[in-house]
Amino acid sequence: VTEVGQQVGHDYDTHHIVLDFGAMPFPVLEGQSIGIVPPGTDAQGRPHHPRQYSIASPRNGERPGYNNLSLTIKRVLEDHAGQPVRGVASNFMCDLQVGDTVEVIGPFGTSFLMPNHPKSNIVMICTGTGSAPMRAMTEWRRRLRQSGKFEGGKLMLFFGARTQAELPYFGPLQNLPRDFIDTHFAFSREKNKAKRYVQDAMRERAADLAVLLQDPNTYFYVCGLKSMEEGVVLALHDVATQAGLNWDTIGAALKREGRLHLETY
Repeated sequence: VTEVGQQVGHDYDTHHIVLDFGAMPFPVLEGQSIGIVPPGTDAQGRPHHPRQYSIASPRNGERPGYNNLSLTIKRVLEDHAGQPVRGVASNFMCDLQVGDTVEVIGPFGTSFLMPNHPKSNIVMICTGTGSAPMRAMTEWRRRLRQSGKFEGGKLMLFFGARTQAELPYFGPLQNLPRDFIDTHFAFSREKNKAKRYVQDAMRERAADLAVLLQDPNTYFYVCGLKSMEEGVVLALHDVATQAGLNWDTIGAALKREGRLHLETY
């Protein structure tokens, strides 16, 4: 572990962790994940199962040119039903200090990889720590652009969180120029404001999304809580229908051609 950053609020605790592999090459691609094996054993005396985390840095590392990668991890203190539970792996990772060592397996994943074609359009829709692969893709495109190898494919981001304070580690990416990435935030727990979700932000940009839906070079990536998946697909259906397009045809083509990627948990 070479770096540990933290965002803390009254009901969330998110950490940005950089792992360095030293002299050992550990090649990864944006959209992949690694497995972390927490030390110790469970209540039955068996080794803990590995826990997978999406990689939050691009293929050439959080720090370019070194064998390192970053993760964005939220400390788990309750289950989906709101009952208190202490997530073994997330708490182990969130308690790490610089210099600690971690057992890593992987990388995993071939279904969430970003297109290599620099003219491809990427629409990213995420909530919370589902932003990790989006951060990796955006940063890789930013580095390509910086090196003059970027050919103008559009980047569009719809990011959902409870409040503005909860945006995990998008940091400098929030300040990227509009001609590079078109960013939309949706906050569901802002004080004295109506609840707003990613699908609401998508409907507001229906005209732009309809154009992208018709472009065979457009790829959609959805990552975050399982509860968002249905709403996002329904929003895409509505965008298509309002534009006079046949969603059944477009949706089938997106899936068949590997241009609609869903990774929810």
